Amino acid sequence: MQRSVLVRRLRDVIHALCISSCIGALACKERSRGDEARFPGDTTGIVRPAALSDLASHVRQLNAIVLADVRDISANYDRCEGPRTILHLRNARSLLGSPHTDSMTLRVFGGPVPGGRYAHASESPRYVAGGRYLLFLFNTDWRFSPVMGSLAFRVESIAGREVLLSPDGQGVTGVSTLAVETQTPMLALPAGLPGLGTVVVSRTPAAQFVPCSVNANGTPRCPRLPVDSLPPRETFTAADPWIPRPTAEDVARTITVKELVFKIDSVAKGLGAKPGGYFARKPRLECWDAIPTRKPRQ
Repeated sequence: MQRSVLVRRLRDVIHALCISSCIGALACKERSRGDEARFPGDTTGIVRPAALSDLASHVRQLNAIVLADVRDISANYDRCEGPRTILHLRNARSLLGSPHTDSMTLRVFGGPVPGGRYAHASESPRYVAGGRYLLFLFNTDWRFSPVMGSLAFRVESIAGREVLLSPDGQGVTGVSTLAVETQTPMLALPAGLPGLGTVVVSRTPAAQFVPCSVNANGTPRCPRLPVDSLPPRETFTAADPWIPRPTAEDVARTITVKELVFKIDSVAKGLGAKPGGYFARKPRLECWDAIPTRKPRQ
């Protein structure tokens, strides 16, 4: 009698476990289908990026080094892609690696999200409309930006010399086994930060002074450069009273666009790597979605 009761109970437990497993499997399957449906377009053949630990890892994942002008900057939001800052480029020229068209767009993570908030990746460079940039593009898929790490350098003329400015406002001085080196004092305000003084945009024949201010909520308000104007020769160089005007001595060790491209090409040849190949115009790795967290208990 006791044995039959135990057998029946065991059967009930097994039956309940089977039902729970089936329900869980169906739920996971439906969730998987829902997640996959949110990906934009075809996700077959994804090329996942490797860690960017040194210069060699950058060079092996390099599609192209592109020199281009940022004609305009706009914003877009998609539930899967998340908030995107769209860089509209013109006069694009590939100096190393795969060729690219004269006009192209880059979709960089960051921008307004529903609810009035703003999201961005802290490690991603910021860009200035009207600026000229040297961009290192991935030959893999990506999630946040097609530009490799912080390798987006603004091209400026400072103290009579062509200078590549890092996102932090320092000049490029060469390359090492670890990275592209920027061993100069701060030569300009980091792009995208509020201007505390007067921004000087030097053109021919005269200079135009563009004042910057700050909105009531603390966000910067700087007039955008005319999109139809010629690329400025000197942009955001003498912008802040706390940053002394750069001298010829400050930029004596900097290298030009041509010199940096030559050095990267030499590194690639030494590694037996050939920049080029695949280029993803949109993110295809994982969907970005903001899930509100619960408020902490009082």
